[in-house]
This record gives sequence, C-alpha cells and structure tokens, in this order.
Amino acid sequence: MKTNSNTNRNALCLILVTLTLMMLLGSCASYGPYHANTAAKPSNSVRGPADGRYKMAFIEFGDQGSPLDNSQRKAALEIIHKAERPLLFVYIHGWQNNATSSDVCRFEHFLDTVSSFPEFTGRKITVIGVYIAWRGKDLTLPGLNFLTFWSRKSAGGGIAAANSCLASIEELAVAAHEPGKDYHHTVLLGHSFGALVLGNTISHSILGANGEGGRSSSAWDMAVAFNSADSSITTRQLMSEFDYLYRYDPQKRAYVSRGNLGEETATVSENRPAMVFLQSENDSATGQIFPIGTGLINATNLHFHWQKVPVPGHPGEKVSENEFYTHTPGNNKYLVNYHVVPLGESSPPQGLRATENRAFEANIKQNHPDFSFYTSEHNDGHEGSFCRNGEYSPGEVRPPTGKELWRRWKFEYTGNARIPCWVVRVPKDIIWGHGGLWSDNSIAMLGALFRMEFPLGPGGIVAPPKPRTAPKAPDLQQLNLDKRP
Repeated sequence: MKTNSNTNRNALCLILVTLTLMMLLGSCASYGPYHANTAAKPSNSVRGPADGRYKMAFIEFGDQGSPLDNSQRKAALEIIHKAERPLLFVYIHGWQNNATSSDVCRFEHFLDTVSSFPEFTGRKITVIGVYIAWRGKDLTLPGLNFLTFWSRKSAGGGIAAANSCLASIEELAVAAHEPGKDYHHTVLLGHSFGALVLGNTISHSILGANGEGGRSSSAWDMAVAFNSADSSITTRQLMSEFDYLYRYDPQKRAYVSRGNLGEETATVSENRPAMVFLQSENDSATGQIFPIGTGLINATNLHFHWQKVPVPGHPGEKVSENEFYTHTPGNNKYLVNYHVVPLGESSPPQGLRATENRAFEANIKQNHPDFSFYTSEHNDGHEGSFCRNGEYSPGEVRPPTGKELWRRWKFEYTGNARIPCWVVRVPKDIIWGHGGLWSDNSIAMLGALFRMEFPLGPGGIVAPPKPRTAPKAPDLQQLNLDKRP
C-alpha cells in the first residue's frame, strides 16, 4: 500500500513537472524578427509620418548577439545617408520589452515630440530613431516575469560581448557624421538591461588605443543610460581608467590630461561627459530586486571570495569587488558623483511656442553654464495616454495638460571621482521608478543634457561637436603626486 502511495506521488510530481515545463515552453516569446523586410515589404523595418520629419527604424538581435535580419541595418543606414541634417537617437530597450512592446510606442512618441519642436523644425533637422531590439521578454505567462531576471541579464551580457551590436552602433554613428552634413549629432540611449548592453558595448571603444601612442575617439557624441540594470564592475573599471588619465581643473572647468604634456586636444569640457548614468531614487528594480538576484547567483555559484579593488577618486581605498557586483552604478555609494538637486518652483521663460512639455523647449533654447534646467509637469504618467494598445498616431494633436508645475533643478557634483563619467541620482519627480524614463520631466532633463553637450554658439548656431579624444598614458611621477591621499 505504501509502495502504491509512493508510486502515485511520484507520478503526480512527474505530471506537475511536465505541465510546468509545457506552460513555460508554451509561454516563451518568439525570437522574431518582428519587423522583417521582405520582397513585398522591403521597408517594413522603417516607419514614420508622411511629412518625413522623423523616421524610426528597427534593428533586431537574437540572444547570442546575432542580427536577425541584416537588411534592417541597411534600411536604417539608407535613411541616415539621405538626411542632410540628421539628429540620430539610437535606443536599446530593457527588461520585459521587445520589438513589439509598448516601449516602441513610447520611443516613437519621444521622436515625434522632438521633431515637432520649433528649435528643430526651424533648423530643418531630420530626427532619426533606431530601436535596437532583443528578447528582453522571453516569458509571456503572467506572474513568471521575475524568473526571467537571470536569463535576460545573461542575454544582455552576451549581446554586449558580441561584435554585431557595437559594429551596428558605430556604423550608424559614422553615417550620421559623413562629409557634407553641416549638422549631425548622435545620441545613444539605453534603459535597464538595455543600459547594460549599451554600457558594456561602448565602454570598450571609449578609450581604445589608436596605434600611435594615443587614444581613438568615438563616432557617437553622447551616451545616456537610464536606470542601468548592470553590475557596477564595468563602470568602476571605466571610471578608474578615466581617473588614471584625467584630473579636474576648476579654473578651466574641464578634465585635463594627467600627463602634463600640453595635450590641449585631449582636454574634455566639464559639460561633455563620455557617459551619463541616470538613476531614479525610487527604482525598486535596480535598488532592491537586482541585489537579491545577483546575491542568489553568488550563492548558486558558491562565489564567496572576492578581491579588493581601488575606489575611483579615493586614493588608497580598496573595497570588495562584491560591492560592485551586487549594486548597479546608480545605487553604488562609491561611484555616484552627481545629484539632481531642487532649486525651487519657477516661472516659465518668455517666448515659448510649444504646447506639450514646454520645459523641453525651454531647456533646448538656452545654454546651461550652471548646469540648471527646468521641468514643467506633474510626474503623473499623463503621457501614457498617447500609446493605445501599443499603437501610436504621429502628429495627433496633444493639448497641454492645463496643470503645469514649473520647477528648476541642477546637476550638482557631490563627491567621488570627478571625471568625464557622471553617475547621477535623480528625484522621483523627474524619473518615477524603473520605467519612468519617457516621462515629460525626464525628457525635459534629457533636453538640458543635450544642450549642455552641444551648447549654442553666437547667433544661436550649433557647431558640429569636436571629437572627444582621450589623452595618452600619464606621466607616472605626476600621477603619483595627483593620487596622494
């Protein structure tokens, strides 16, 4: 009788395991490509309004970093080549998103918003967005999303380590900068695990040697990671490299070579960090879930012994590398070097012509020598109403909210390494939680960062950005003097 009971119990367990596996397999998201180009639809991977003020292209990758449809990159390059004055945004989405999720709609709304502002329409600028997609969502069954943390983190790391994603980004940026274009800017954006892909992909090219004793410059102009869901090990290493090469000069308000060899071409203005990490202060996904997830990986792999590594900007101080493995850049007290601080409520500046998110226009219209900027809305998610079931209608009339709240803020250095890499804590009034990067206030802040990176010259002229070139290795004697505690 006991044997039969055990047999029945084992059979029941086997059935439950089989059903669970069937549910998991049945709920797996497909690989795509979702926007494949075909003979019947050769431009299926490109969309945009009839007036052509913006274009959005898809480039989709598999879990191992291989392109799912090589014609997608070709189609994106063609629209960049045709644009005489391109403003290129390359965006890598994050966890729980893919090439058909609502994040696509939010990115398109961002492109539509930017392309509609007088500051860009008056300059005859073509806004181009490239949505780099991967399988950030691989289970579609509700309630199982958390279980994908480990597989999607691993997939993001694999895509960053492969060749194709970096090659695509650099080729797109080079096309935007090709000779004959008197205006060109390339801005890279990443969110969540997409910020993991972005940071790990481009960090290898930021300080690459050029074979002549110097360093190569990057083809892109600006890179911003929102709520990065990556361990901060790579970020610490990148910041340590910057701290090795640069020191901050308060008179010049610039990062200058530690080599002390007169390398003025390698001086980086304070307003042009090579990488900006923006971290919402109330992001539970990276603040609480990430440490739990990575802690479980440590326990599973029996990884309990860590070496101690130097802290950038803190001569002589070393901490366990586990501190960087289990915390994201924006949640690591050893790396955060800027905060967005409130300056109080304000009145809108004169001469604004936009009706939607007027703080974005205010921030784009003027330079920000003191690193201050405006927001103009309550951060209540009202912009989500423009995406209905994932579908977006370009050019739809979007009336003002009627309840503006104008405030001023400031990017303020608050300690740790002062280098051309900013790790910034941002209040929830601007970025709410993990997915709040597309809020009006977040976009207004991004507009301020854009104008800081590309300031207006005399007469409001925007000059093409100069290449950002890192200096040669520093003089060791000077380095030791600079690094004394």
